[in-house]
Amino acid sequence: MKPRAYGKTDVGRKRDHNEDAFLLDEALQLYIVADGMGGHAAGEVASATTIDVIRRELAANRPLLAATQGDAPGTARNRVLQLLEDSVQKACATVYKMGQAEAQKRGMGSTLSMMVIEGNGAFIGHVGDSRIYLLRENEVHQLTVDHTLINEQVKRGVLSQDEARKARYKNVITRAVGIQEQVRVDTMHLDVLPSDRFILCSDGLHGYLRPGDLEKLLAEGPPAEFPDRLIALANERGGKDNITALYIDIPDDEKGAAEELRLRMDTMRNAPLFKYLSYRELVNLMNLTYTRSYADGDTIIEEGVPGDELFLLVMGEALVLKGQQEIARLPQGSHFGEMALFDNAPRSAAIRAVGVCKVLVIGRKQFYNYIRKDTAAGIKLLWSFLQILTMRLRTTDERLKEVQEELSIQEVEPEWILPDD
Repeated sequence: MKPRAYGKTDVGRKRDHNEDAFLLDEALQLYIVADGMGGHAAGEVASATTIDVIRRELAANRPLLAATQGDAPGTARNRVLQLLEDSVQKACATVYKMGQAEAQKRGMGSTLSMMVIEGNGAFIGHVGDSRIYLLRENEVHQLTVDHTLINEQVKRGVLSQDEARKARYKNVITRAVGIQEQVRVDTMHLDVLPSDRFILCSDGLHGYLRPGDLEKLLAEGPPAEFPDRLIALANERGGKDNITALYIDIPDDEKGAAEELRLRMDTMRNAPLFKYLSYRELVNLMNLTYTRSYADGDTIIEEGVPGDELFLLVMGEALVLKGQQEIARLPQGSHFGEMALFDNAPRSAAIRAVGVCKVLVIGRKQFYNYIRKDTAAGIKLLWSFLQILTMRLRTTDERLKEVQEELSIQEVEPEWILPDD
C-alpha cells in the first residue's frame, strides 16, 4: 500500500509566529505533527528538533521497518514499536539538554503525534494533545488519547464530559517531549485497510472540530486540498492557535486481502464482552490475539482439561458438549472459555467445531498485560465479565427453579380411596 499524503501548517489568527512543525517523508512513509511550546523561538526549536531527531533515528533503522513483512507474528511489530519509543526518548533527551544549555530555551517542549506505515500496518507514537484520527467506512475514530489535565480528571471521574468542555485551562498538558529528560510514550499498531484515511493535527485544529466536520469537508473537494479546508475551518471559528493538518489516504485496492481483518474487527465490536471498549481499545486488544482454524468435528476445548485461553468465534458454529450430550449450539460471534482467564480449573464442557471454524484466541498472560497497561479498558472488560456472569447465574437459577417445580409435581402421588365392602 503506497499512501498519498498532504499537509499544511498555518500561524492562525491570534499568534505572531508558528511553533507547529510537520513532516511528510514519502521514502520512510513517516508522518509527524509536533506542536512546540516555550515562548520566543523556543517552541519552534523544540518541535523542529523533535521531528529531525525522530526522522534520523528511523532512517538509520530502515531495515528494521522493512522486516515487519514475513517475520514471526508480533515479533517484528514489537521491535518497531520499541524503535518508535526509543526514537521519541532520543528526541526528548536532545530537546531537554538544549533547554538546559540555553537559559532562553529552558522549559521548552513539544507535543508529538507520529505514524509510520509499513506493509499493511500503521505504527503510532504519541505524546501530548495533538491527535490522530482514523476515517474508516464512514466512521471517525480518535486513535490517540489527549495527555491533558482536563482529560485526566474526566478519566478519574472528577469531571463529566460536559464540564470538561466548559472548563478553564483545557490546554494544560501532562506530557511533552523535552520538558524532562524522559517521557511516557503511547505506542500502538493498527492493521490498515484499503480506503482508510488518517488525519494528524495539532490542537489548533481539533479544538474547533465538531461531529461530522471531517466527513463533510473531505467530500467538498480534492483530497490534496483537504488540509487547506481544515485550516480554513479553524480560522473561521477563531484561529486562536497555530494550525497544522496532515491527511494520509490509503489506496482503495487489495480488497480481498482485507476481508478477514474486517470480519475479525466486526466480530469483536459486536461481541457483548467487548461492547464498552472504544475503537482504539479494541485495536490494542486485537493486536494481542491470533487466529486458529478448525475442521468439522475438531475439538476446540476439551472437557476436564485446564486451559488459559478465551475464544471468539469469527467464522462458523460450534457445539457445547457435556459428556456426549449436546447442551448448546454457538453461532458466529460467540465467545467462550473466558473463565480460564481467571483460574486454572478444568474446563466444565467441551467445544466442538461445526463445519470449518475460525476463532480469535486471547491468552491469560496477554489479557493481564493488557488490563495492566490500560486500566480504563481493564475496568470496562471486568464490568462486562461481571454482567455476563450475573446473567448466566440468573438463567441457571431460573432453570433450577423450573427443575425443582417439575420434581415436586412428580413426587406428589394421587390418593386412591377404596370403597367399603
